[in-house]
Amino acid sequence: MKTGLGALALTALAALAVQTRAGAAPPASVPALSPESCVRPAYPREAIRYELEGITTLRFRLAPDGRVADVQVAKSSGWAMLDEAVVQSLQACRFTPAQAAKAGGAALPVQYVWSLDGEHALRPHLVPGSCPARGRFAGFQPYDNRPSGADGVKVRLLVDPNGQARGVKPEGATLAPAVADALAAYVASCRFGFDLALKGERTDTAYGRVLLR
Repeated sequence: MKTGLGALALTALAALAVQTRAGAAPPASVPALSPESCVRPAYPREAIRYELEGITTLRFRLAPDGRVADVQVAKSSGWAMLDEAVVQSLQACRFTPAQAAKAGGAALPVQYVWSLDGEHALRPHLVPGSCPARGRFAGFQPYDNRPSGADGVKVRLLVDPNGQARGVKPEGATLAPAVADALAAYVASCRFGFDLALKGERTDTAYGRVLLR
């Protein structure tokens, strides 16, 4: 498992590109975010444990007094806890009224790249045939990064030395406790392992999508 935390790359912060509003000219210049004006978001501990990575793209506007307003997730990293950490950090940024005036009320995009130190470790694979359909669950699709929806629930999980899933957490789905328990039990019935022919560091983290009938 990766244990080190790499520097969080904050792209498009030094010179933010501004989308031109329909029917309006782009502002003459774009406000710059400096290290003094923004605090780097902390990598959530749970995200480190599950080795969650991704890119969060936000859009925001500046209020006349320089406060950050109307923050929206334009493209999710795929993990709510990472997106929320970025939103909270951006909301704490402060600009000057002059910078806000130059922005002209335009929507400003910014990307946060979440990346952990070290080489990408080998993740456990699903043992074929170990996760047959049962009840309302039609199967498990490993490493399917699509968001939860009517046809499936995205989950993250850990795999113990015996190849059994534990710590199953649904992502982006509000489930009744009984349904959440049944989903976790279903994933725990699956078995995971490693291709012994592959060499490299291994991790006990995995994710995927529980397919629904």
